[in-house]
Amino acid sequence: LFQEDIRGTTGWWWWERVALGVWMLMILVLTQSYTGNLTSLLAVRHINNPYEGLRDVLDSSVGIILLEYNVNTPYFRSVKSGVFRELGDLLDTKRVVYNAFSDMPASMNTLVRSGTHILFDVDTHFWNMMGADFSRTGRCDFYMARSSYLVSQVAILANKNSPLIPAIDHVAEGVVESGLFHKWLLYSQPNITSCLNTPTVITVTAVLTLSNLWG
Repeated sequence: LFQEDIRGTTGWWWWERVALGVWMLMILVLTQSYTGNLTSLLAVRHINNPYEGLRDVLDSSVGIILLEYNVNTPYFRSVKSGVFRELGDLLDTKRVVYNAFSDMPASMNTLVRSGTHILFDVDTHFWNMMGADFSRTGRCDFYMARSSYLVSQVAILANKNSPLIPAIDHVAEGVVESGLFHKWLLYSQPNITSCLNTPTVITVTAVLTLSNLWG
């Protein structure tokens, strides 16, 4: 309808519309920038997780921190093939560092945080350490690889010929199969689940600046 009476000024109106459109776009961008935070596709960040399995670790030169005197070390030495065999070949080299359980959090905060080492142990140990670190810093600075290898070694001790053993076995089996043991672990440390499933792609919200647009 608006084109009916302006046949002679089509070119002039075309340039005017372009100028008006550019002006409105600039006003919109500036308004969003100064009245709030501008979020766009330019703000998408991909988090690099270089180690998603033991194979990634073995193929790199990163140091490996193991729990000293753990029950899995003899298995790593005796297995005949696979990634555990390759790990077993490294056990007596300088690439592997052995820590007491009480030293693990300190190593996580220094060697692992610097990127020179990784921790390889039962995942439930990492739940507690990552939860404690999140409680202290408010950030998820560490992640767990997608692949899992070591099962949790938990046992109840009793006399060898004790008549209580069958009853203890029955109760322990029920606690594990019902998921109660797993739930107890999740409540054993504040913020224990905060960093278990961290995203690999995040959206960063920031005020529009030339440095942000440049990337």
